Amino acid sequence: MRPISPAALAASGLVFLSAGTPAAAQTQDLQVYGQVRLTVNNVKVGHAGSVMEERDNASRLGFRGKEDLGDGMAALFGLEMGLEADSGAATTPAFRNSYVALRGGLGTLALGRLDSANPTGSPLYSQVTRITSFAANDAGATAIGTSILNARNRTSNSLGYQSPTWGGVNLRARYYLRGDAKTPEQENGAKSLDLGLNYVDGPWSAGIGYGKDTRPGGLLANEFASKWQAGLRYDFGAVEPYVLLGRDRYATTSATARADVGYWLVGSRFSAGQHALVVNVMQRDVQASRQGLRKRQQVAYTYALSKRTELQAFIDRDGIDSSRSNVAVRAVGAGVRHDF
Repeated sequence: MRPISPAALAASGLVFLSAGTPAAAQTQDLQVYGQVRLTVNNVKVGHAGSVMEERDNASRLGFRGKEDLGDGMAALFGLEMGLEADSGAATTPAFRNSYVALRGGLGTLALGRLDSANPTGSPLYSQVTRITSFAANDAGATAIGTSILNARNRTSNSLGYQSPTWGGVNLRARYYLRGDAKTPEQENGAKSLDLGLNYVDGPWSAGIGYGKDTRPGGLLANEFASKWQAGLRYDFGAVEPYVLLGRDRYATTSATARADVGYWLVGSRFSAGQHALVVNVMQRDVQASRQGLRKRQQVAYTYALSKRTELQAFIDRDGIDSSRSNVAVRAVGAGVRHDF
């Protein structure tokens, strides 16, 4: 029997999801949306003097739409551009996500450049955003999704799937084609599979995630190989504690580097009316050093001026690598976030 290619599998899935639906559309919706996030930060590295900066924190402008196909089927699409609001420049690549998707009784299937904002979510990063709280953005000086958690949010040339929810449980899966498998570049050569099993019931939120990379001819030295993560959150109302932990495995040939990198995050969100406070404490093993630990602490305060506009203030200390001196980064900032 000949093996089935991922492209053929995706095409079969689209046909299967769309079988029996009429060609004529009944209703169509289009939404324009976005966010502008800016802070003024004071950043100090080691014993060096501090630097004042105005910094964008993942501002974006997006378009998303839905077409009712009848019989419970819908077609969805999205184009979300990244913007550097401090300078007016576009991000590279210009689009944070760009996808087309079909949703039916068997779930949702999406193709394109996918992240947590697409209809199938992101198997690992969507767990992070559901279980933890950021301080105050997962971008700029307070970003932890990539630096600590390796949450693998945004991938191009991808196929994504999200199941229906049964008893509070659903499954997300994503396969990252990346490009020509013969190319030596890390971005194009490796293939990725991410899986996320999620549970939400009343005040409880939990998830278990797994990710794996492969490359024809084997992974490169110190290249990511696989990971798992698990997390739990409970909402008491005014207090919402949470914990997330995991382990990343790397292909390593160096005697000084780690093959297994563990990490954990413990935190809580405290809220009272328009006020909210987030406290996060986390640690990650340094892959390039068997002795190094990356210890990080964050405190952030937000005040909601409305449902769309909030004031932000934060303090962040990132130890970077305990085996090296004068590398810790301290950042203090304040700014505004507006959604539209």
